[in-house]
Amino acid sequence: MRVALLLLHRYVGLAIALFLFLAGVTGTVLAFHHELDEWLNPAFYHAPGVGEPLDPGALAEGLEQRYPRMQVWYMEMPDEPQHSALLALVPRTDPATGEPFAERPVVRYLDPVTGAELGSRHWGECCFSSENLVPFLLEFHYNLALPGSWGIWLMGIVAMLWVLDCFVSLLLTLPRGRPLLRKWAPAWRIKTGNLHRTTLDVHRASGLWLWLLLLPVAVSSVAMNLPEQVFKPVVSLFSPAPASVYAARGAMPADELGRTAYGYREAYQHALGHGRELGLVAPITELYYSFEYNFYGAGFGAHDDPQGNAWVFFHGTDGSQLLGQEIPGQGSWGERFFRLQAPIHGGRILGLPGRVLIAALGLVVAVLSVTGVAIWWRKHRAPVRARERRLAQAG
Repeated sequence: MRVALLLLHRYVGLAIALFLFLAGVTGTVLAFHHELDEWLNPAFYHAPGVGEPLDPGALAEGLEQRYPRMQVWYMEMPDEPQHSALLALVPRTDPATGEPFAERPVVRYLDPVTGAELGSRHWGECCFSSENLVPFLLEFHYNLALPGSWGIWLMGIVAMLWVLDCFVSLLLTLPRGRPLLRKWAPAWRIKTGNLHRTTLDVHRASGLWLWLLLLPVAVSSVAMNLPEQVFKPVVSLFSPAPASVYAARGAMPADELGRTAYGYREAYQHALGHGRELGLVAPITELYYSFEYNFYGAGFGAHDDPQGNAWVFFHGTDGSQLLGQEIPGQGSWGERFFRLQAPIHGGRILGLPGRVLIAALGLVVAVLSVTGVAIWWRKHRAPVRARERRLAQAG
């Protein structure tokens, strides 16, 4: 049994080592992605206007009037004064051809008080300029910046293998025989003096000491990439975790989805009304429209809320029709557990200390990947070196 576990750990680890290394390094940077992006691109974020902010609908409509071939699909409103609003736009459909206009999706930053444009960028573009670095790293961390859903599935499969390997690696550290604790104690220590021995101890001991942190990050990685395909079905074995509004409406026939009948100004009012009915008192900080599935989503609360924002989803044809809500602390245990995955993955669930911890954990994941490959390489080369020594002695 132990030999089988060792082989499983070895080859699963080799298969996912590079991906975990990249995810760990980028995750370390992205634990503070907003602060880093604001430091690199202050012009995008500092809004000089003073006074009452414009209605979000007015911001969206004003921008669409300036760029008539484009339409807003997502808005992020500031939760602090003199901070910009973010609006993401995609091309409209050309009525003459039935195809989208030849415009590139773009993110624009506006002064929420005056509506003046502060800057713009094409989100996720490669690679390392100040305006592209953080968005590119976010995309790369999530899906390796691969087209379509290839990267999402790839990183989701890596995450599932990582969860499996967490349990396999823990079992491999358990000693044979008794007393368990006395024989297990050396596995928790790092010895120095011999490079190979130190590498092996760093790989094993760091994984043991941080196992209870690594496993939740691995599990949350599955939830981030494959929520409907894997995570929720598994959680639903223990407690209901209903499909998202996206998934539910995606399963409906297209002719039953309806067509949008109002814009962001009305959507904001509908969102406020639904929020009041549900007892949500925090301001709306996010608002988006799903063109494909004809519904609006509104997020209430600060962007760094430890448990995540509260969300309401309502019909794009009849705004009074509430399609669903995701409110921290409400719903089944399965729903609550799922909603905690994003705050866990980013460390927000523990505030600033949690984000520092996630940044450090990203480095640990990178170290585990490197030391794992180094251990395998030494063992792989050992028979070759032994044969070379025998040949040298024989000669």
